[in-house]
Parts: sequence; structure tokens; C-alpha cells
Amino acid sequence: MGNRASEPAVGQRSPDDDAKSPELIEGMARVMTTAKERRTANRNVYTREEQEEEEEEYSYTESAVILTQLFKKMDPAVMKSIGDVMGELKVSIKYKSDQSLLLVKVVGARDLSPKDLRGKAANAFVQVDLVPDPAGTGAKHTNVVRKSLNPTFNEIFAFPVEAGRLPETKLRLTVWNHDSLGGGDFMGERIVELRDLEPNQVLTNWYPLQEETDLSISGTLEISMAYKLPQLLCVTVHRASGLVCWDGSKLPHPFVRVMVPGISMVEQTDVKRGTLDPEWEQTYEFPVPQEEFDYRYVVLNVCDKSRDGVSMGEAHIDLCNFDPEEGYTGSFPLADMRNSDRVRTKWAQRALLQEFKEAMYAHSAYQFPKFLFHKHKGHKVVSVSSRKAGCQAKVRIIGGVPIS
Repeated sequence: MGNRASEPAVGQRSPDDDAKSPELIEGMARVMTTAKERRTANRNVYTREEQEEEEEEYSYTESAVILTQLFKKMDPAVMKSIGDVMGELKVSIKYKSDQSLLLVKVVGARDLSPKDLRGKAANAFVQVDLVPDPAGTGAKHTNVVRKSLNPTFNEIFAFPVEAGRLPETKLRLTVWNHDSLGGGDFMGERIVELRDLEPNQVLTNWYPLQEETDLSISGTLEISMAYKLPQLLCVTVHRASGLVCWDGSKLPHPFVRVMVPGISMVEQTDVKRGTLDPEWEQTYEFPVPQEEFDYRYVVLNVCDKSRDGVSMGEAHIDLCNFDPEEGYTGSFPLADMRNSDRVRTKWAQRALLQEFKEAMYAHSAYQFPKFLFHKHKGHKVVSVSSRKAGCQAKVRIIGGVPIS
């Protein structure tokens, strides 16, 4: 009697018998444990080939991060996908008039541009913000979806906006590739105008991604146009006002490039030093027959000489409504026109940037130099330089870990 443990019946196995049978226990454990879990729990089950493959993959990934950082330090724009922005972003937008709230649902993206050096995947996330941002809400971000060119997010963000501010507010959606050393690489963006958004209406669209748009550009450009027979279009650049100043300690040195795409002439005004309100009063003539007015247009690009000719904003003027007998005088707002549907001249800095990108991909594809593409140990400094671009960069490796 008493509290003795029950004896096993005849023909039954005792737990102690199982404990004495290592083969049986090992078999049960094998059934209950996946191959992946077995490898994680016990490195000894890796075959030699599996070990070599994993070490090779780790070394490549680590080396690719170092290579990318070196080229990004030489030119931060090298990963901005200039000229090869791809993909679309699906977004739903609704304005709740009773709460003065703009709701933005980032659904997903498709056909994004691959950002790893093997050209297969990206670690994408989306930044959402308003320009201007009167409530000071700031930018919001989705989670990162790793190793996908067709990520799904399904995340909703709310922005307080008074109804009267909607016509002047833009929704900026920027897709980034997550960088393991911090920050991100630009993959494309879309600016959505909210002026036509009806209250309580849900607007859902696939938005093609575009190159980066500088919304800080400001100012106006005053010009006049006249026509001299038989076929001379005369463009006079009068003045600009309220130009953007990117450096608070240094005023820009503006000048204007004037061109008519399709005509092999690019004119340039004098440089006016240290001013946001320059005056030129300079006239240029272009041979444009009247029968070509329907598809010709004038491009005026205000540039800053002190920043190597970087654009401070453009104005594009269609000639289809130009009256050659009356001429025209007026002011045009300056804007970042890089996402215009029209084809414009590509400046020389894009060619240099493309060379940087191709060099980076070539080093990755051929895994050269060899000292970079192996598992790193100890402390060292890896450097790269470009004589043509006149720049160099370094990445420190401490304890085998690359430090940006």
C-alpha cells in the first residue's frame, strides 16, 4: 500500500529503460528537431561543404558593406539610383474632416531597384512626411522588409492638418534601402499634391517612383520674349528674386543657363556674386521657326557658381501659346524640374557618378581586390581613392567589425 509509484505492466517499457537507450532518444530528438534547428544547436552536424559555404557568404556580405561604405564616402550620391529609379508604391490616402487628420496607409511596393551589390534584393522601408509640416509632426517610417523587391507594409500613419492648409501641402513618400551601418540609400520618391483631395474620400493609387525632388527651392525668375522675323526667338533674362540659400554663412553666386531643347545652343548669363536677388538684363537669340512652336519650349536654369553650378531651380516655358506679334513678359516660379516628363540635357556630373557606380559593381562582381573579400580579423584601415574625381575614403575595421 502507501504512495509507491505504480509498477509497469507486463510488456510495458519503463522510463528508466528509455534512459538507458541512447539510440531511441537520439531518434526521437531527430524527429522533433528540424534540420535548421539541429545545425543551430550543434555546429558539428554541418558538413564541410556547408561550413565553407556559410563562411564564404558571411565574408562576402561583410566585405560588400565595406566596399559600399568606401564608395559612399567618396560620393554620397553613388547609391541614390540616379537614372535607374524603378518600381511603384501603393498608397491609400484619406482626409478625415471631422478630426482634421490626414491618414496615409503605405500598402506596399513592387519592382523596386535592387540595392545589394549582387543585384538581387533590397531591405526597403518607406519614409512619410508632409511639406510644409505646419504641426511639426515630423517624418514617420514603416518597418524594414528585408530581402525583397516587392515588399508589403500595410502600415497607417496620421498627420494633423487643417483643411485650409491642404491645397499648399504636399505628401512626400520616400523609399529607402536600410543600411546596416546606419542611414539608408535612396531608392525613389513620390510627391503627392493634396489640393484635390476630397474630405472623407479614400484615394488609392500605385505611384511610379521618381528621382529625388528638392522642395526647398524657392524664388521667381522674370523674363521677356520677343520674335524677329524670319525666325529668331529673343529671350531676355531680367532678374531673379527670393532665391534659396543653402549655406547660411555664404550667399550664392547665381547665373542662368538658357536653352531651347533640340537646338544646339546653350547660353549663359554673367555670374552675380553674393546675392539672392540678382539682376542681369541680358538677351539671347535662338533660331526657332514659328511652325515649331507647338513642340518647342524654353528652359531657364538658375545655377550657383560657388557650388560648382548646382541648380537652384528651373522654369520651363512652352511656346505653343506664344504670340510672336505681341511677345511676352512675366515671372515664373522656380522649381526642381528633374522629374519633368521632358527630356533634358544630362550634366557631366552624372557621367562621373555613373562611373563610380559601375566601378563599385565591378569590384563586387569580381571580388577584387582579394584582400577585401575575406573574413576580417583584428584592427586595420581600408582606403580607396580616385585620381579622376580627386577624392578618397577610408573605413576602419576594429576587432573584425567595419566602423563607419
